[in-house]
Amino acid sequence: MSEIAAPTLTPAAVPHPRVIALSRVRRIGYVVLGLQLIGFMTWSAIVFNRYALTFDYAVYHQGWYQIAHGNLDPYDSPQQCAFWQIHGELIFWPLALLYWVWPHDLMLLWIQDFAVVASEAVAFTWICEIAGRRRADGRAALLAVVGLVLLVANTWIWQVVAWDYHTEPVLVALLIPLIRDLANNRRRALAWVPPLLLCGDVAATYLIGVGLGTVLANRKSRVRGLLVAGAGALSFIIIDLVHANLGSGHGLTTYAYLAGEPAGATLGIGALITGILTHPWIVVRIMAAKAADIWANLAPSGLLGACYVPLMPIAIIVLLESHLSPGLLFAEPGLQNHALYIIVPVGTVAILAWLRQRHQITALVLACLVAAQALTWAAVFMPKVPGEWLRVPAGAVSTLSAVQPMIPPDAEVIASQGISGRFSNRTNIFPIMGAGSIPVHGETWFIIAPIAGIEIESTAAAMAFIGQLAGPLRATLVTQANGVWVFRWKPPAGTTAINLPSGSTPIPAWASAGAAGRPDLAGPAVTWRAAATGAEGYVADQLEWRVPTGRYVADVRLATSGPVNVEVWNDTGSPAVLLTRRTVLPSGGALQVTVPVDARTAYHDDLFSGLGPFHAEFNAPPPGQRLEVRVWSPGNTQVDVYGAVLIPAGSSVIP
Repeated sequence: MSEIAAPTLTPAAVPHPRVIALSRVRRIGYVVLGLQLIGFMTWSAIVFNRYALTFDYAVYHQGWYQIAHGNLDPYDSPQQCAFWQIHGELIFWPLALLYWVWPHDLMLLWIQDFAVVASEAVAFTWICEIAGRRRADGRAALLAVVGLVLLVANTWIWQVVAWDYHTEPVLVALLIPLIRDLANNRRRALAWVPPLLLCGDVAATYLIGVGLGTVLANRKSRVRGLLVAGAGALSFIIIDLVHANLGSGHGLTTYAYLAGEPAGATLGIGALITGILTHPWIVVRIMAAKAADIWANLAPSGLLGACYVPLMPIAIIVLLESHLSPGLLFAEPGLQNHALYIIVPVGTVAILAWLRQRHQITALVLACLVAAQALTWAAVFMPKVPGEWLRVPAGAVSTLSAVQPMIPPDAEVIASQGISGRFSNRTNIFPIMGAGSIPVHGETWFIIAPIAGIEIESTAAAMAFIGQLAGPLRATLVTQANGVWVFRWKPPAGTTAINLPSGSTPIPAWASAGAAGRPDLAGPAVTWRAAATGAEGYVADQLEWRVPTGRYVADVRLATSGPVNVEVWNDTGSPAVLLTRRTVLPSGGALQVTVPVDARTAYHDDLFSGLGPFHAEFNAPPPGQRLEVRVWSPGNTQVDVYGAVLIPAGSSVIP
């Protein structure tokens, strides 16, 4: 019997240990991304349970929820238009099916979390392919690690996840596999285009950029690139023609100023392009003015990747759309620039891999610097995330949680925008964005939390509105606790709208009792007051107006059995500054106390913008100084504070 020779392995058949290193990095990377998904989902659950969901969540969740429950043409009450007209985002119709995977309002945030990590996973897979394309050695593994760091350590991705829900993460999760397949000449690439077209007007512009990048960088895929760019352009035109871009400003009104037209002017695409070409200095000036945010959006992702030819057009389009929008709201790091945080790391690793073939040491040093600066950005800004987004105190959460099940499902809700998102699973939800008129439809519940959440409405306007609800509107006070006021109102016959006050009206003190006060709501609303508990401290505080610098007069109506202090503070900076204090002696009844206020010194809001080169410009709070009236008692004194108003010095009219 002859011996059977043992099989021999050729050197090519034995995996090189450095190749194993790259595959190990890849597996570890997927585990890290899985852990990040758990972190995102946990964070979203915390944000949800803390009622820290605002206008944007109300907009998107209302439509998604209505579609999931059979209303296939929902009306978006916050935007006051058909839901499909906001951005032409038809992707919500298939996404609504996911509601029934786990019927819970939190599911929409988890869809966003999954989309973010899915796009990172595709980007990381592509990064590993690029890093090991020519030599899958230990240095290739290092490049893959750098790419993973650029994705996972990007603090701005946490900002995207923290800020309500938006479609950008979903469209980027579809966009990155399209770009990868086009770069690899795969026939299946065009299969990603139809779902991307369902993502609306922003996705259409991204498709144009992706198509142009493919045409410039890949001869073999030029036809596919042209098809992708053409599909994006055609989709954008159709969306504009059917008025399905109201959320972006129909007729490109947001960008009309770039063509030298007045704000709000309606322009067609051709007119806008012509206007920009004849006024190019406007674009240059605006982009130069926002250079800090361009740097902040690109640097944590490696910066180099924005110069990678296949990705350059899409990166330019993202930057132009966000930074040419007026103001800093869209230019600042966050959701409008989310695509950069996924695609730029890929381009950065691609450039480092190319450089490695020519100047290996330079490439490795640069790779380490890129990773180090990304980690530094995270160290500077990541600790600020919880304080920025979780602004609803535990007591207010308890009150809101108790109130929510009381509200009939068919009732309208008008709520402070900082906590409005959680009440959007109904036909009519209106976040309060400031003075103006809001439609009413039958029984209406008002949930006002003047100092909880991220608020746009001024504290003075919110408290003045509480006074109107209790007084002239005769709404029923359902509950008040922990700074949350809840009213139920049945509008008189024929009433179709309610007007919200501005911030210049008197504030009822009972709407803001201090630590040494309590709201006394006995009897008719005109007699309500903040009453002293007998403890030392502020009987009423946080009676606050935002006004320009200048001279003012604070008028406070109160009654006291002993000496008390009426104080005016400037709360704009940190710490707050005492501007004036007046001691009021015992009164025989209610009296009007007048305190002159010199507020000519301007203080600046304490807005963190980074350290040194790790710096970004963020959307500033409304202009003006935040002036607050407080009434302090030494204790063991009967004090009743009825209300306060701040008026310009020399004015004889109290609003």
